[in-house]
Amino acid sequence: MSENIDFSSKHFVIHSLAEGIFAAIATDGGHAICNSGLVDLGGQLIVFDTCLTPQAASDLRRFATARYGPTPQLVINSHYHNDHIWGNQVFAADAPIISSDRTRALIATSGMEEFTWYSANSAQQLQSLRDQYQSADDECQRKELLLWMGEYEGVVEALPQLKVCLPNVTFDGRLKIIGAKRSCELINFPNGHSGSDTVLHLPQDGIVFMGDLLFVGCHPYLGDGDPFMLLKALRELSLLDAACYVPGHGQAGTVADVHMLIEYIEECLDTAQTLLKTGKPGDSKIKEIKVPEKYADWQVSKFYPSNINFICQCLSSSITRSG
Repeated sequence: MSENIDFSSKHFVIHSLAEGIFAAIATDGGHAICNSGLVDLGGQLIVFDTCLTPQAASDLRRFATARYGPTPQLVINSHYHNDHIWGNQVFAADAPIISSDRTRALIATSGMEEFTWYSANSAQQLQSLRDQYQSADDECQRKELLLWMGEYEGVVEALPQLKVCLPNVTFDGRLKIIGAKRSCELINFPNGHSGSDTVLHLPQDGIVFMGDLLFVGCHPYLGDGDPFMLLKALRELSLLDAACYVPGHGQAGTVADVHMLIEYIEECLDTAQTLLKTGKPGDSKIKEIKVPEKYADWQVSKFYPSNINFICQCLSSSITRSG
């Protein structure tokens, strides 16, 4: 499905998905954290998501200019979470930044609150993670700590020059962009993974850049969206005539990975409903639940209990409102 491209970066590995379409798959311990995309429409070069840090975004820009000469002309922000947008400043002088109306509003509010928190706490968080890494004797735990250490190392390094660049072009619903070689469509889904999530669909090539609507080989983070709306979005996207679905985190996948995430969310819902039927679930009770065997080797296992807890809260609120 994809071919590795010879390009040196500690932040990601470049995969060629089709002629003129590339996925930058984040490397554990690097400062990208999320996956990004680079698409040559013909006369327009698009970046989809700009990584957590300007360091990683600069490598992505370096690859783009080495391959095509000019810098990217369009930047897409899939949603407001920092690991997808804090590289914006690397492209902002040369390219419009496009997002949904709601994503821009969230960057300007919740996103700025996130920036303030990271500015105040990243150095302390990094030291704590380094201490945990030194004392950890479990290989899986050390691997996950390496991922989080990369995040905070990147932020601490970037903070003296880091700034939040807001999108300056917004849309609502769908937006089609037409190039000389191919066209693409931006499709927005409300309240799935976050308050607003945009995918980049390349119908001629059968490729979808999913942002964080999809995680592959990695527990998703459900705590900022609505599990029912996320299921609705995933079911709709699974019906596209696409052979490749690029997640926000994990390796490029197929529709089977979309179905796997649907199954994961449905099982989390079932688990939460069972807990609620047996009484109000506490944190200790939720932590006792083991990750199902089929997801045991997925990264970021700490998201599993938090996902169950979040869904319990969602279901409890729904019961309270209906009652």
